[in-house]
Amino acid sequence: MFKLKLGVDVGGTFTDVVGISEEGKVYFAKMPSTPQDQSIGVLNGIKSLLSSLEVPADCVTGVAHGTTVATNTLLERNGAVTALITTKGFRDVLHIGRQSRPELYDLHARKPEPLIPRYLRREADERTLHTGAILANLDVNGLKQTVQELMKEGVESIAVCFLHSYVNAKNECKALKAIREIAPDFPVSVSSEILPEFREFERMNTTVINAYVQPRMQRYVSQLRGRLDENGMSAPLTIMQSSGGMMTDQVAASRSVNTLLSGPAGGVLAAEFLSKITPYHNIITGDLGGTSFDVAVVQNGNIDIASEGMIEGFHVKFPHIDITTIGAGGGSIAWLDVGGALRVGPRSAGAVPGPVCYSKGGIDPTVTDAHAVLGRVGGELLGGKMKLDVPAARAAIEEKLAKNLNMIVEEVAEGILRVANANMVRAIRVMTVEKGIDPRKFVLLPYGGAGALHAVDLARTLEIPTVVIPIAPGNFSAFGLLVAPIRYDEVCTYRKHQKDISYDCMEQLFQQLEKTARQEMARDEVAEDTVTFRRKADIRYFGQAYELTIPLPNQKIDEHVWKGLLDDFSTAHEQSYGFKKENDPIEVVSLRLSVVGRADNDDLYAKGERGDGKVMPVTIRKVYFMGKWMEAGIYNRDLLKVGDTFVGPAIVEETGATSVIGPSDKVVVDERKNLIIEVADNASCRAAVDASK
Repeated sequence: MFKLKLGVDVGGTFTDVVGISEEGKVYFAKMPSTPQDQSIGVLNGIKSLLSSLEVPADCVTGVAHGTTVATNTLLERNGAVTALITTKGFRDVLHIGRQSRPELYDLHARKPEPLIPRYLRREADERTLHTGAILANLDVNGLKQTVQELMKEGVESIAVCFLHSYVNAKNECKALKAIREIAPDFPVSVSSEILPEFREFERMNTTVINAYVQPRMQRYVSQLRGRLDENGMSAPLTIMQSSGGMMTDQVAASRSVNTLLSGPAGGVLAAEFLSKITPYHNIITGDLGGTSFDVAVVQNGNIDIASEGMIEGFHVKFPHIDITTIGAGGGSIAWLDVGGALRVGPRSAGAVPGPVCYSKGGIDPTVTDAHAVLGRVGGELLGGKMKLDVPAARAAIEEKLAKNLNMIVEEVAEGILRVANANMVRAIRVMTVEKGIDPRKFVLLPYGGAGALHAVDLARTLEIPTVVIPIAPGNFSAFGLLVAPIRYDEVCTYRKHQKDISYDCMEQLFQQLEKTARQEMARDEVAEDTVTFRRKADIRYFGQAYELTIPLPNQKIDEHVWKGLLDDFSTAHEQSYGFKKENDPIEVVSLRLSVVGRADNDDLYAKGERGDGKVMPVTIRKVYFMGKWMEAGIYNRDLLKVGDTFVGPAIVEETGATSVIGPSDKVVVDERKNLIIEVADNASCRAAVDASK
């Protein structure tokens, strides 16, 4: 019987579906997203793929899903009415936050308002010391009364975060039990389960965010599971975590904060996989969809996992792929500011109404409209399923922008792309130059529906010599879901000065983390012989405020392991900050354990059929480059074979994405059918434009 494993990635404009058969054949589908209920778009995409293959629903053996439900809930501030119960005297920690100022010289800068207003932040009579000793047991009766009052206020979710519960969770466990006695099925997030680490503000904020987004995520997972079952797909449903691993739908419904960066994680996982089967081990990824541009780095074949970060001004602390995101995409709206300067984004037309050329009611010119006007995208998308109204896009740019700027439409459209590209270049610099990484030593890997439209221009600006466009870049994030393993991340606080370190104690704590991980594996029916354990430690010089996460060998902690840890920390500190202090004492802060499943990826991304190297464009089209209309060859990606080569200007079209090849850029199709583009410098590109008729 034909069997198919599916990966489904939901973007702001399109929902991408990738199916892989047991023989390793890859199939794709792309459908418009349904922001009002993402599960509808997911099901539509799956149905479209199954229909095109003429196979039944019961052939699906698994659905791996990347979703933006939690992210959108936080961005749009439309989560549950949430309450916080914390230690007496500490309810304003959520409001006070940290002293750091992201806008150092902005006298009018304002932090985002806490997700929970002060009247819903209540206190409990209890106290745990930093040593773990219980100074005051929880007043259970008082807590029950508080919970009943909150219910009357219309609260839909509760976060519980007591001081020092990361050391001893006894009082938090009592609180959870008391709440369950009053409301057994009520959504409750407990900090000792969500984030058992020190730093009360980050722990509280992360727990609150989980409580805020959990009810909506719970409903979504339930709706999607129900729709799959109703349509004959009873296969397991797994959700992408921010850390790049998969978790079951039940876990995602309870630890929703771990899905905040679920959407962009899939593509980075796919890039990491690609780095292991190609010569390109150092990759800058650029995921450009309809609403956002996400940048990450794969260095020496590995992605960087961060333990804390900032999302829409909110401090969060959980393992996640180090990604930076800006509001720039195909749907980003071009507009004029009060000074008459051209701006692009962050406001987006999204999936509805979308760009003007989509004919869905959009009236504001977007980046996609600029591409349509310049001939970079033709008169249709999605293999002819979506027709583009290029005259309407041209009229919108002329009426809303060109007349006010006293410029011709083509100049304005090219200006829109330049402004959008400048925003994206800044995002790439944040992830590379500002971290001591030279982007010229990396390749740029674009994906998402619009990534390959901008890639060569971005690479040219940053002097990146090579662009690698993978197969089906519009579905690349969904492909990443299929190479992602099951993953569990455990952590415990172990804050000790170097002189107080106990190897036996550290080993015992790691063993406890492994025990917890094994319990989670048993719950999810994951065999132990299919996973690997990875140890890490958070370390800093004594007196520093923040730490670096350093890998440890998976063996018993002894003096040899400890010395290697110190050496690795010194090297990492010098790389990150430019100096090291080998004679200064260090401090261990936390111990971490990642449990990663081994995915069977041997048959994925098969090699392509070799051609004779001679390939001709299917047609010729006028495309606007550097202020001039030029004749560009239009190539069908499906017809390209291994070894085929050609020189720009050219456009490569395929279902779900379009690739722009600039003047003098050279393209070769590698053995995996990736497009390898040798990017010409600015002078060569300009010379080719000037030499054209």
